[in-house]
Amino acid sequence: MLYQKQDLRRMLAPLVVEQVLAMLVGMVDTMMVSSAGEAAVSGVALVDMVNYLIITVMAALTTGGAVVIS
Repeated sequence: MLYQKQDLRRMLAPLVVEQVLAMLVGMVDTMMVSSAGEAAVSGVALVDMVNYLIITVMAALTTGGAVVIS
């Protein structure tokens, strides 16, 4: 067996933390502008989706680069 379960859990933990923090950023942004009205919440939601898309594309590029380099 290449990896033990404990090793896999150690590698998985930072990924889970990253996803939780990315979701929290969107939630906190929405809560901060919720008093400004529906248009502001909609705008933040749209920008948050674009932000998440950019983060995902950059993560895919870094993963692909790491695979090519190794």
